[in-house]
Amino acid sequence: MLEGRVRDVIASVLSMSPGELPARLSPETVPGWSSLCQVQLALALEQEFGVEVDPNVIPDLVSEAAILDYVREVAA
Repeated sequence: MLEGRVRDVIASVLSMSPGELPARLSPETVPGWSSLCQVQLALALEQEFGVEVDPNVIPDLVSEAAILDYVREVAA
């Protein structure tokens, strides 16, 4: 499902396994989640889902829910 694919992308960018990701995913709960990771995440989402992530939205993609909502919106 979409949630699993998004979680896999996030885990890959953060060099973690999906099972290691905290339930409340955010830069505060994941060590090493930096602005560079944020950009890498946007690029990975573009590649995985064949979408274009608006650069103005990248700073808002800081939780699993926000990322899922955005992917649902642009991939629809």
